[in-house]
Amino acid sequence: MSSDTPSTYLITAASGHIGQRLVPLILAQDTRPTIILPTNNPDRLKSQLGSYGNDARVKVIHGNIQDPIFLETTMRAHGVTATFVCLTGENELMVTLNFFDAMKRAETVKHLVYLSACTNFDLDAIQAGHLKDVTAGHVLVKHIIEAKLRYGLLERDQPGGFSWTIIGPSLFFDNDLRSKGSMLKQGFFDEPLGNKGVSRADLADIALATANALQDDGRVWAGKKVMIGSLKTYTSTDTARLWSEALGAEITAAKSDEEGLAEFEKLYRTRVGSVWARDMRLMYEFFERNGFGMTEAEHQEQVKLLGKNPANYEEFIKKTAGEWKRDASK
Repeated sequence: MSSDTPSTYLITAASGHIGQRLVPLILAQDTRPTIILPTNNPDRLKSQLGSYGNDARVKVIHGNIQDPIFLETTMRAHGVTATFVCLTGENELMVTLNFFDAMKRAETVKHLVYLSACTNFDLDAIQAGHLKDVTAGHVLVKHIIEAKLRYGLLERDQPGGFSWTIIGPSLFFDNDLRSKGSMLKQGFFDEPLGNKGVSRADLADIALATANALQDDGRVWAGKKVMIGSLKTYTSTDTARLWSEALGAEITAAKSDEEGLAEFEKLYRTRVGSVWARDMRLMYEFFERNGFGMTEAEHQEQVKLLGKNPANYEEFIKKTAGEWKRDASK
């Protein structure tokens, strides 16, 4: 994209936890990009956007991002120059590959920021045996998609070609909020994070990394994967202890042995269905065997993209627990 071409970003999942934080960051950029927000429910998205939805540079477009013809038409009609792809679901692979194909056919898009997951998914890790323990479908699909980006695209300077930056967050801080009820009522942190330790990532940092990578437009961060999250990792026991200290009440941790994981799956079958309950269990089994984190070098690379140190997970717990206690005293 030439320097005098106005930037137009198509953002998926604008109503999600990352998207709601991302839109204000993009609107604050001095390059004043236009933002295209496709959605099945324009009224709900506009309501969620609040005053940001009134900005003339925000275009809420009614349509289904699972429809590649809609995507291609929208990208071409609005001259989309970069996209943020944040997708999940049982059809994630097909929808994502169709999305890439729509970008190729539109021929206006020159950069992609793709939300993946923390950890090295490249060929060297796969050849070293990484996939032997990766059995969760919503994780394994990221390996395939990253391989497509690394080894299966046209060069940016060719028609339909585009550069890419991969954002690889670790486990979200906000996942702990799902355990609010069980912690406050039963004194139990019900996410089986295991005994090896997992890195934790702030949604605001993920949004900031995405905004910066979009604005960079492949100048510095093309062809790179940037991990987002804490260098320090936390076990189930660590996490329960931190919440205990912050809440002033004893919190016990979910076990990550066979019995504990079976109990987790049983509970989540009632919440998310049998397919996702098993898939989540498989992810937690991976955490128990391998942990989930990043190297010092990867952490420092993140600091460069963010322009700051990542948010502190332990401070998040203290702040959140304080809010819960204040709410309970009202």
